[in-house]
Amino acid sequence: MKTFSPANLPRLAAVILIICLVCLIKNSPAFADIYPVKGVWVAHNRDFPIGPGEICSSIRLSGVEAVSRKLISELLIFNENKRYVVKQNMQTVGTLISTKTAEGGYWITEFSDARRRFWFRQKIAYLLTIVDPTTIEIRSNTRKTSFMRCGPRGRFPI
Repeated sequence: MKTFSPANLPRLAAVILIICLVCLIKNSPAFADIYPVKGVWVAHNRDFPIGPGEICSSIRLSGVEAVSRKLISELLIFNENKRYVVKQNMQTVGTLISTKTAEGGYWITEFSDARRRFWFRQKIAYLLTIVDPTTIEIRSNTRKTSFMRCGPRGRFPI
């Protein structure tokens, strides 16, 4: 049976240091997942039919008020590892946990930044499908929603 001796102290310190470095490197932002899409995406309101160019210009002119005026039903903003959602009277933020490639798109898992009871956060999973460069679909267990991309002023993605 081995006993602790002062001669083993440097070896133990080296092992602890290596374990700490591996944990720090693994949890660093360099290894963080990012969303497969970026930018501003809009789900148009079926009750208020307007063209794609008009939807994006209304967002440029009135911003989030376009959602509250019911010109659009939902606004998504993807930025690195954050997803901002604006609906009728609700704004939420989600932080990306993982992105896994699937047959029809990407399985996205994220945590909601809003805390629930006892400081727990809600885990959200959905399938993100890239239909074409200007259209994506998000499928959850209960619904499927199509989103159109709004590009910078004067330019729309081709």
